[in-house]
Amino acid sequence: MTESLTDAIPRPARSHRPAQRGAAAWAALQSPTPERARAFYAKVLGLRFEPGGGPGGLWRGLDAQGAQVLVVGRAYTGTGPGVWSPCLTVPDARTAAEHVRALCGTVAVGPLPLEGGRGVLAADRQGLGLTLWEPGADARITEAVRYRLHTPDPADALAFHTRVLGAKAHPAPPDATLLLRGTRPLFSVSPLRTGAKRPRPRWQPDFLAGDLDRAVAAALAAGATLLVEDAPAARAGRATLRAPDGTVFGLVRG
Repeated sequence: MTESLTDAIPRPARSHRPAQRGAAAWAALQSPTPERARAFYAKVLGLRFEPGGGPGGLWRGLDAQGAQVLVVGRAYTGTGPGVWSPCLTVPDARTAAEHVRALCGTVAVGPLPLEGGRGVLAADRQGLGLTLWEPGADARITEAVRYRLHTPDPADALAFHTRVLGAKAHPAPPDATLLLRGTRPLFSVSPLRTGAKRPRPRWQPDFLAGDLDRAVAAALAAGATLLVEDAPAARAGRATLRAPDGTVFGLVRG
């Protein structure tokens, strides 16, 4: 049974905020079956997908207000699980890229124009991908998603991300640590407990669901598996599921 830490993360607000106040932006999914993934999240999250261009044919999942919640692209890794990565806002993309390099992370691309601002495609020193985004003055930010980082080395992850993101770490019982920029949550970090000899760190998004029961039912009907069974979703206000492509994601009552 997978332990849920969603209640350690403040609930995201649905309304759009000024760009400078945002912390977490969209989620990105590289899936071996992107067409299936788009159909799945359109049903579960009520998103409308449109072509986003870029390498591999990215698709942008938009909410009812037209803000980007999810980007889906193709993973060229055979038939294994898909891979999540977050988009997190930064005050200055160039400075963030310099911090990534100084801390032995990897900058793959950028800074370059991205979604009304500037972005950097990077990876931390544990190899986890992320997008660092400096929103422009008119950029639209949804706050319909939060992230969890599950890692066998939380101390290393915290040392890296607090510096790159200009964040501070705060304990979030029972065993998570929440990264905040001011009062704005970025993501939580928690130890990855698994029987594997070399556990691989991973990101997990938690999506806001206005009607949690409907979203969970839609996910199960579309082939997902409910992983958190210690309390009914309606009572707990959260649910963790495994999607048909093998990726794990959360739903949080909005």
